Amino acid sequence: MIRSIIRVQLRILRADPWFLLIMFLMPLVVMPLLKKSMGLALADGGYENATGAEQVVPGQTVLFGFFIAGTVGFSIFREHGWKTWDRLRASAASPATLLAGFAIPWIVIHVIWQAGLFIIGGLWLGLRLNGGSPFALLLTLLAYSVCLVSIILLATTSFRTVQQLSALQNVGAMVFSGLGGAIVPVEQLPGWAQAVAPATPAYWTMKAHQSILLDGAGLGDVLPSLGVLFGMSVVFIVLAVRRFRLDETKEFFA
Repeated sequence: MIRSIIRVQLRILRADPWFLLIMFLMPLVVMPLLKKSMGLALADGGYENATGAEQVVPGQTVLFGFFIAGTVGFSIFREHGWKTWDRLRASAASPATLLAGFAIPWIVIHVIWQAGLFIIGGLWLGLRLNGGSPFALLLTLLAYSVCLVSIILLATTSFRTVQQLSALQNVGAMVFSGLGGAIVPVEQLPGWAQAVAPATPAYWTMKAHQSILLDGAGLGDVLPSLGVLFGMSVVFIVLAVRRFRLDETKEFFA
């Protein structure tokens, strides 16, 4: 059943890839605009040789990543809007299996999308690992993807309308990313914002990224951040599965 759901999601994506293309190009437009100012911000924080790419590439990836992850929720709501949800309900698949079928392709897509932005950030904006571990970077991309998708799954199982999910996606992207230090370094946030920042996945993702890119960190150095991200994911996934109701009516766009 999982394979069938994955195939359907990929078939829909192949038929209309414009969303992913736009979401790939938009951060690439923003990154060079903020690079110089973020370079000054990092220099002010003690990283005198930083170019700013170390902030804008992971930062914009974290920010726009919320929109990519949100697609898994829209995929579920779309099944209700297309009146095909009953077909899934009629299968022998468990709630966990159904959620996995929707989540897995978007986790993979999310990781590839992030990796693409980092690669172009290296070629175009001069982003360098500076001795950091490529494997640690890849695991950070995976941890952030899993965490975001699990948040969206929990929201999808909790919300009744797609407009509610859209509101969370749009507002959440700005609020959580801003608090987590994706827009400006967390050290430059107000005191109250720095106090609540660790409650956001963006904070731990940016902490891991900047440890790798600015401090040359290895896997062992970022394991605490990765542990928090995967731990959050487990909590969100368990709550999503417990909240999931196959017979619950959801409203897609009118």
